[in-house]
Amino acid sequence: MNISIGVRDVRYVVPPLLASGIASVASKVTPHPLQTSVLRGLEGDLVSLFQQVTHPAVTTLFVLVYVGLYPLLLGLTYVALKREPGSRHVRYAFTYTAVILAATPLFYFSPVGVTGYAIGGVEPLLYEHSGIVGAAVTSIDTLQKAMPSLHLALAVTASLHAPRGYEFISWSATSLIAISTLYLGIHWVSDLLVGGALAYGCYVALPVVQAHFEDSRDPAPVDGVRGD
Repeated sequence: MNISIGVRDVRYVVPPLLASGIASVASKVTPHPLQTSVLRGLEGDLVSLFQQVTHPAVTTLFVLVYVGLYPLLLGLTYVALKREPGSRHVRYAFTYTAVILAATPLFYFSPVGVTGYAIGGVEPLLYEHSGIVGAAVTSIDTLQKAMPSLHLALAVTASLHAPRGYEFISWSATSLIAISTLYLGIHWVSDLLVGGALAYGCYVALPVVQAHFEDSRDPAPVDGVRGD
């Protein structure tokens, strides 16, 4: 069965890319002060529990999860969904886009710094202990786009749309991605909770919104014709 990405997929692939660009710009141009202290007051040093034991090999593993497994999960989910009958790949693409757009106002109005530079007991393992990967991420990351975690939100989105028979693998990958963001000194626990809730909310809401617009486009049924 042909599952290659073709010209028709542009309409579904481009919107998520544009949304990601908008989110990045919002994080870079925000004039609002960081709200990191708010999460620090809420969570304390909870994230430090995920760095009780650190090791270069473990760091390398989670870096690969963060920068490798994550895009692989998102991309393969779309490709695999095209093998299924129907249009689940379309719904996945729209939900993906909606999640990013829903998160963008938070990046702009209430930016939050990463945990590696906010908590004394947490090392910025991704940014300073992963070699060329960390240098590349630091050069493009504002380090203040933590709330919510798009890594988790989009991974959850992929798992909610997981191809039939691959649900366990997808959710296992999502769990590893979540742990990697905490271990590497990137996200707060609150970031993950909000990101997961955001993904689920968009997943549930979009079909309702779609049905509403489809109903509004359908002409009202004609019960009869009134004569003169």
